[in-house]
Amino acid sequence: MQPLDVEQSAPILRRRLANDDNDTSSQQRVRPSDLLPNSPPGLPARHPLNIMKRSSIIGGTVYILHDKLNLFHNILHHPLVSHTWFKVGTAGSITVMGLKAYVELYEGKRQGKAVEYENFKTATHATILFILLSWISFHMALSPVYGMFKTWLIMVGFGWGVLIQAALFIPVWIQNAISFVFLAFFLSVYK
Repeated sequence: MQPLDVEQSAPILRRRLANDDNDTSSQQRVRPSDLLPNSPPGLPARHPLNIMKRSSIIGGTVYILHDKLNLFHNILHHPLVSHTWFKVGTAGSITVMGLKAYVELYEGKRQGKAVEYENFKTATHATILFILLSWISFHMALSPVYGMFKTWLIMVGFGWGVLIQAALFIPVWIQNAISFVFLAFFLSVYK
């Protein structure tokens, strides 16, 4: 057996280790589930307590953004919001959503490709670039109203408190449908 190289990705390392183990005894058959790491300790993703936790985080974040910071109203009506920057951020978000839908639904589900970095390096890098573009654009659009620090809190709050929490318990095809509906609604009310 070769020494472990921490620079290698986990799937490549698992395949190499499985191949090394198979060389010693060709009689053993390796199941794909044997190559996967153990799941983390704790409750399963669809457990009611996890769903309640994630729903309460989303609800609390939306409450703070909508009622306490008046974010939606300010985006639509505040004169200091830079609408040009906001439109650039919205375009970047639409592009991220399109890349996500293409990779996960078309390539992953329809074509049967494993959705991992090795198969989608270009799409991964493009997604990171468009997320960065959206982040900077939204920050430039909202910072005249909220200031730098509060705008940063809004961005982190929306990213962690809404997007990540929803992605952890809503299936991919529902995520894309919800994103499409909310984005279509927002674009219909936006200037």
